[in-house]
Amino acid sequence: MSISVLLVDDNALFREGIAQILEKDGRFNVVGQASGGDEAIAAVANLQPGLILIDLQMPGMSGTEAIRRMRQGNPDLPIGVLTMFETRDDVRQSMDAGASGYLAKDATPTELCDAAAALAAGVRDLVAVPEQPLAAGPPFRSRPVLSHLSRRELDVLIALAGDGDNEEIAQRLGISGKTLRNHIRSLYAKLGIHDRAQAVIVAVRQGLVEVAARRRGPESPVT
Repeated sequence: MSISVLLVDDNALFREGIAQILEKDGRFNVVGQASGGDEAIAAVANLQPGLILIDLQMPGMSGTEAIRRMRQGNPDLPIGVLTMFETRDDVRQSMDAGASGYLAKDATPTELCDAAAALAAGVRDLVAVPEQPLAAGPPFRSRPVLSHLSRRELDVLIALAGDGDNEEIAQRLGISGKTLRNHIRSLYAKLGIHDRAQAVIVAVRQGLVEVAARRRGPESPVT
């Protein structure tokens, strides 16, 4: 039985390209497309899809608000965010709204389809980016994931989920910039993640930071 999919993005050409990729894969049936949040909410009620793939950045109602509204009355509906990990706040807010996982817009067709199928099958907290293998199960849900981190790496993870660039984080933790970068590389390797946005996902899902207390800060790379 194919997976019924609703695509939500304000770019019609992008939607059509994703639809063709999914249909060609053979596991999916794109039952509807929407260009905005209001249209998507109505489509969910009418089409009852098995999976929603939605962009965050859309005119009018944001993707995050659309996720929040679609989640009401549909607690088990898989919702995948098509994203480029624009900001840490975007990730936090969409997670808080009820997103099931994240799929990179520049993923290969195989990566995209495998990740979409995993979400539809019930995998949660999935982060699928190019060259990152899919986990067999939810990668960030259980506390044993964090048990592999040292105390200092855990401190760094929490700091990455907050505000500030590398220099500010290093100063707060009382370590050098080089030592901080070493800790970041180590915890990324242990968690199987590749950037700061994914570190935010881990920290929030594990309850290390308070989503409601977030505030927008400067965005800076930490690789």
